[in-house]
Amino acid sequence: MICMEAFDVYKSYLALKLHFTTDKYDAIKQRGRVRATKQSFFKRNDLINIRKIAEKYSEKEVVNFLVANFVSGDRWGGVFDSEAKHNYLDWKRRMEAMSYTFNNDIDKLIFECDKLKIKFDSLFYSGTKQPIILKKYLGKHISIETLVILNYINNYTDRLDRELKNDIIWPDVSRIIKKYQPFLKIDKEQYVRKLRERFTN
Repeated sequence: MICMEAFDVYKSYLALKLHFTTDKYDAIKQRGRVRATKQSFFKRNDLINIRKIAEKYSEKEVVNFLVANFVSGDRWGGVFDSEAKHNYLDWKRRMEAMSYTFNNDIDKLIFECDKLKIKFDSLFYSGTKQPIILKKYLGKHISIETLVILNYINNYTDRLDRELKNDIIWPDVSRIIKKYQPFLKIDKEQYVRKLRERFTN
């Protein structure tokens, strides 16, 4: 395993922070290129933790580590704190069981539809209120990966961006959904098939 230099970890962190917290920067298209100085790097309070990550993980693992922490909702950069390793391990478990988790999440959503006597599509509509799909995610009943997969299938975020443009929470969640998608390997046909199976069983 070839480990990264600590300064390179810092640059990856800056690139992914821009990717997940702004609309204009795309870390994939721009190949992680950012302006970074060693002067600003050495001023950081978490240098020891950055160095530990550089020593422990390969380049690919560092990217996954950072992605895992940014999609956990930590937009302010505490990706090197005591919770960071837990977030990464939790993310790895979700990656290993993404298909299984998706099935479970869809079952929860179908149960919600049955309880409220609404159609599945109604979960994604808001008017001016937060839709059920968002509330289920915020309540930790469904995963961020399920939101990404469902958006990949039916692109509900564009409509909600218009309807919820003044909402305090939605713009950040919408950005994460869109920015996270390129980092997930999603077989669209597979998940469409899984959805159909859930509605025919």
